[in-house]
Amino acid sequence: MIGHCHCGRVAVAIKSAPEYINLCDCSLCLKSGGAWGYFTSPEVSIEGSTTGYRRKDYPEPAVEIQFCADCGTTTHWILTENFDGDRMGVNMRLFEPNELEGIEARTLDGRNWFGETEPKHRRPVGKIGHEVFL
Repeated sequence: MIGHCHCGRVAVAIKSAPEYINLCDCSLCLKSGGAWGYFTSPEVSIEGSTTGYRRKDYPEPAVEIQFCADCGTTTHWILTENFDGDRMGVNMRLFEPNELEGIEARTLDGRNWFGETEPKHRRPVGKIGHEVFL
């Protein structure tokens, strides 16, 4: 699957669809417009120029949001040096809706989750194209 930013200068390729997509409402995800599918770095290929942003309200942010240097579309996030592991989030809004049909969508209550517990969900789990729209 290959998705593109709005201007088409950044392409994100993934080897397969994610198991689920997280629609998080923390301030960073809400304002960046991310709908996250999770992958390891070997599963993702990115072409084009992106710029990063780290939230300033956390002393040691776990992720750095990446966006197209031209049009500003959020493309993915990478882990910072503050977090161990090989995980990244890809903004599934880069892909055509029909490619995401039937994927589980979870509405993570990010405003009230700080990583110490299992996250809660704001609504029941749905499926893209059925109960949930990206």
